[in-house]
Amino acid sequence: MSRTVFAKSVARRSVLGAVGASLAGLLIRPLQARAANGPPRRLLIVHRPCGTIPENFFPPIGAPKVFDLPAITRPFEPLRSDLVIASGVTCPRDPAWPGDQHAAGLICMVSGKRFIQTPGTSSSGDPNTKQIVAADASIDQYLAAQAPTLSAAGLRSLQSTAYLPSSGGLPSFRVMSYRGTNQPLFPEHDAAALFKSLFGNLSADDLTRQDDDKSVLDCVTQDLARLQDLIPASEKQKLDSHLAAIQSLEQNLVASGLAACRPPAQLPLPSGDGMQTLDEAQHLALAQNQLGIIQAAFQCDFARVASFTFAHGNSDLRFQKMVDGVPLLGGHHELASDTSAASSITRIDQVYSEQLAKCLQNMKAIPEGNGSLLDNTLVVYLSECGLCVVHGIENMPVLLFGAKNLGLQTGQHLDFGGRYMNDIWSAVCAAFGLDATFGDPAFGSGPVGGLFA
Repeated sequence: MSRTVFAKSVARRSVLGAVGASLAGLLIRPLQARAANGPPRRLLIVHRPCGTIPENFFPPIGAPKVFDLPAITRPFEPLRSDLVIASGVTCPRDPAWPGDQHAAGLICMVSGKRFIQTPGTSSSGDPNTKQIVAADASIDQYLAAQAPTLSAAGLRSLQSTAYLPSSGGLPSFRVMSYRGTNQPLFPEHDAAALFKSLFGNLSADDLTRQDDDKSVLDCVTQDLARLQDLIPASEKQKLDSHLAAIQSLEQNLVASGLAACRPPAQLPLPSGDGMQTLDEAQHLALAQNQLGIIQAAFQCDFARVASFTFAHGNSDLRFQKMVDGVPLLGGHHELASDTSAASSITRIDQVYSEQLAKCLQNMKAIPEGNGSLLDNTLVVYLSECGLCVVHGIENMPVLLFGAKNLGLQTGQHLDFGGRYMNDIWSAVCAAFGLDATFGDPAFGSGPVGGLFA
């Protein structure tokens, strides 16, 4: 998305949106959101590929609030009080349906319905066909369109990835966000391009250079002067009322945590050591950059819905070339199908937990309203398979974080006894104020209890 398109999308909601990706935009949008209904509520869905080793992901079933985190989920120990472990969740699909099982799992997990053949194509009888897409909107896009608290930001949503092959080709196992029937939203791999579309030429230092006691209006005078020349005379009174509102709100900026709204720092992307592909060399740094952009977009109220996929279900990233502790050489997808690779898959999954834990701890450290950025954001962490070697549909690895101000009952390990993911999503819909069930009713029975207050 270009900077111009971004500015126009914000302008639909506010006359001040015409400043777009600028210092004024960074300061004014969060103030407007805070004035409306307090800190915004948000949704982030994070996907990691290739299923898991369940015994190294889930604690044993016992008292909901008494559990030890196994190897894969141990990096989330500092976030124990912000975490819900959801055991006994079933993917809403029939494994006998034809189609690539990674694609089928991802589409059904996020859309809650059976996939369809890509219109105009033929599988030619291939039971592992990649020519499949979602038949309806994914949960993130459904909520972005239907939930008032999520639809009020400048952008409808962000989609990003840390793996170049996830950003193009057949939607299949690459896409987790769908606007509607066969309307895939490919994730953006180029973090620099995504950064520029949101923040233009601003850097993370642009706000920190401002004097602590300087008025917000003083900081944005130049942008506002330009805006005076852009808007028609009939809108100038509206602009004046916005400025008056900002003057009354800016005294609460620091207390509310919104002063932290700034472009995120971006890690340099390594060029590799000659033993790695470029994707392997850059994967983890790129993941941190993409997650940092999402966090900043949330803080600045540029978006309230985002999805991020580390990589797709046929990932060939060789983690032995990337981190310590992976004993076998082979692509992630290849190892996930190898019954002797449990220790390698455990370490790979642990690395992904470490990456997400960094982001969530950053969100937890940002004050916002009567809590933190994480308290106002529901983060759902999932994969497209359960037990990796059989592309399992039972006991899907699902974690939920944050959202205390949405009523999420954190600090628990809950066993849902085989309930479908659709019932988790239905509970999420209710938490965002929608009286609705989600997905195909043949794969659900209504919102699960115990997840939200």
